[in-house]
Amino acid sequence: MTNIMKRVDELCTKHGISRYRLSQNTGISQSAFSKMDRQQATLSLETIERICTAFGISLAQFFTQETTYPDLTPDQTRLLDAWLRLDSPKRDFALSMMEELLKI
Repeated sequence: MTNIMKRVDELCTKHGISRYRLSQNTGISQSAFSKMDRQQATLSLETIERICTAFGISLAQFFTQETTYPDLTPDQTRLLDAWLRLDSPKRDFALSMMEELLKI
């Protein structure tokens, strides 16, 4: 298994999703992931970007395994960690809730 696929698995674990769900979220087939595991296929930059989009992270975050955010308060870190575990529809909902709270 390549280091990139190990990172994909780490992110899946961190976000509480399976590779099957990641496959659905990215449009990358499960067989493509299997080929990448067996090093029969390589990950293109476009593929990695699709994976990053699914996890809501940047390419820089993908390639760094930094789990702390030195410029954030503990509450901001908790909020960001929770945000990163949400799928896209839940993020949209959370954002709309926060925007409503700002109106109060």
